[in-house]
Amino acid sequence: MTRVICYVNTCTHYMAGDLCGARNIDIMHEEEGRMSAIADQTMCKTFHEATGITSYLGSADNINITGTLMELTLPGHHLDPTIDCTVASCVYWDEGRRCIATAIEVTGSQANECQDTNCRTFERREGGIGR
Repeated sequence: MTRVICYVNTCTHYMAGDLCGARNIDIMHEEEGRMSAIADQTMCKTFHEATGITSYLGSADNINITGTLMELTLPGHHLDPTIDCTVASCVYWDEGRRCIATAIEVTGSQANECQDTNCRTFERREGGIGR
């Protein structure tokens, strides 16, 4: 499983230690219909701005409850969501919208919307998209 390191401290899923408490995250192209060529053209579509208790309730359907409990009680466990990636122009993209990187870094501290976030692990695939 790909490790997720998240620096987006304004997201409801952000947890201390740069962890992501979401059950699943979606990494996508920032511009629909246009393939990403650099990391700044990617985004974490799962971002949900933490603006108050209602924002946490609004994102509650995607909480990794089991992983969070294991993170708190089992030494050595790392909380990692599954990744659904549509960025086929990345070397780590694989069939079935999978990410095959060992770890990804999601950046965008102080983000206000998903377009303010990026997958810093993105590396452009030579020759374009797909395998």
